[in-house]
Amino acid sequence: MTTMASLVFASKQQPRRGGVMVVAVACMAVAAAIGLAMLRSATATRHHLRHERQLRQVERLLVAAEDLARARHASGEEVDGDVELAPQQLTGAGSAHISIARDPDDPQGVHVVVTYPLEGPLTIRRSRNLRISPHSQPSPEESLP
Repeated sequence: MTTMASLVFASKQQPRRGGVMVVAVACMAVAAAIGLAMLRSATATRHHLRHERQLRQVERLLVAAEDLARARHASGEEVDGDVELAPQQLTGAGSAHISIARDPDDPQGVHVVVTYPLEGPLTIRRSRNLRISPHSQPSPEESLP
């Protein structure tokens, strides 16, 4: 038989179980929100670092293209031309296109354009105009890796 005391005790236990459940679900929701925020931050940081690496690569390719134009000029070769670089020739992250062209208005002027990476949704293109004197040599940084 059930007594009145046992019914009162049982009725007091059930609200506690529901309250504990609500607190547990709220804690799980807060933990999930914190985890999601950390995941979003890590993803944004990864994209930012990839973009920074690609910008550095473009700048290095631009310096290399300038040195290539100077070396071609110094050796008497035709300065104009396009160069396609495969991912294996670079860092393996994408291919690049380098275009070197003489300025039609300036006999010593050269226009260099670097496009990298050619794959993917974001392509970075940088260009420089430089002047090549008749006795110019490639920069000493050309031998650096």
